[in-house]
Amino acid sequence: MDMLERKKVRLYSNNAWFLILLTGLLTILSACGNIEDASDEMNREHSKSQAEQNSDVINVEVLVESDLDSVVDLKVEIDARKHPQSVYSESVEVPYRESFVVPKDTFIPLTSTHVEAGIQEGASWISCSILYDGELVVTHKSRGKGAKALCEKNFRLGPG
Repeated sequence: MDMLERKKVRLYSNNAWFLILLTGLLTILSACGNIEDASDEMNREHSKSQAEQNSDVINVEVLVESDLDSVVDLKVEIDARKHPQSVYSESVEVPYRESFVVPKDTFIPLTSTHVEAGIQEGASWISCSILYDGELVVTHKSRGKGAKALCEKNFRLGPG
């Protein structure tokens, strides 16, 4: 083997090592980016749940639905210690959705939520739902003549 051939072999082997090193480095860096992305996502989710826990209010949402366009004898009662709220209506269009804000300015600020509505003549079903901070806590569906939807969520200390 002459001198020129040895230089070519050495050059190819150096290039091969450089390519292997570069490939390894790129693999490590791309893995770090994925770890950072996953870490950022976990931090965002933690911040969101922390903000919800630290919120100064309870968002109460009620929903009443039926297969016709209205319901009768609607009654909504938000039994909050310092800030009670209520809605009473002989007839209301559905879907009926209303939000109530209850400040957390006292121990057990919200003791109960009560929703009741009657089926309109000719309708086959009626339903109600109560959500606290976007989470469904109770739902009820009733069918037949004279049906009533009744949803109630009471606060209880201890299990249950």
